[in-house]
Amino acid sequence: MNTFPAGIAWPVRLAPFFIAPQSLAPAARFFERFPMKFHNLARIGQGTLLAFARHSVRSSSCSPLRDPGGLRACARGRRARRRRGARGFTLPELLAVVVLIGILAATASPSFVNAMRDRRVNRTAMEISGIYRLARHQAMGRGTAVLVRWTASTGEFEVRQARIEGIVTGSLISKSCLSVLNWMDPTETELVTRFNVTGTELAAVELRDPTPPDGAVQGSADVCFTARGRTFVRYNFGAGFVPLLGALRVNVTNTRTGLPRAVLVPPNGVARMGL
Repeated sequence: MNTFPAGIAWPVRLAPFFIAPQSLAPAARFFERFPMKFHNLARIGQGTLLAFARHSVRSSSCSPLRDPGGLRACARGRRARRRRGARGFTLPELLAVVVLIGILAATASPSFVNAMRDRRVNRTAMEISGIYRLARHQAMGRGTAVLVRWTASTGEFEVRQARIEGIVTGSLISKSCLSVLNWMDPTETELVTRFNVTGTELAAVELRDPTPPDGAVQGSADVCFTARGRTFVRYNFGAGFVPLLGALRVNVTNTRTGLPRAVLVPPNGVARMGL
């Protein structure tokens, strides 16, 4: 009689009551081989799991399964990568930037220098215009004559105001442009301010009278403002004053670039910058 596993002995014992013993032989052989097939399937599944585990270990160099000391090396590697990502410029990159800056500076330097010179010339013209405006306001505000003297030989604008004299107690008299005999006499006039243009780089200053078409260049000129807002002029210090009938012009020119700036003094005395 054939020997069967303990788990399948009962069907064989009961077989005579249901079917013939010969028909149970294939089933008996299947059940004999079943444990072996199950064992083989278990081995295949275990091999598959080990293969996947081995692949996961290889894919991560920082896994403690592969190298327990690899965590420190992996941390050092991450820090090194962060340092490489946050590193500064290299020497060739810095040299390239310096060369580019030098090229741009050399290209833009002439225009920048010319712009700075034009700015100085423009500022000089504005200061000259301010001097004439100051003299007019001083004359009208103080109630006495104020003179602006231009001397080309010294390149200086000088502003002087006439002194106010008291005739009797409680009575004052102001001098006009014609009543002052010597405008440089400190007993008759006093200094308000001076402005010298010789220190201005590349600025050529000339004063032209109102004669057409372009006016004659004058080496000296006295422009006197009265307390009533009238304007007188003379081009000779020893001559008398005459009313200003045209626009006196002071040209300030950049000798390097040729850029002109003009200050116009009209008969009403309100100086302004020309276009």
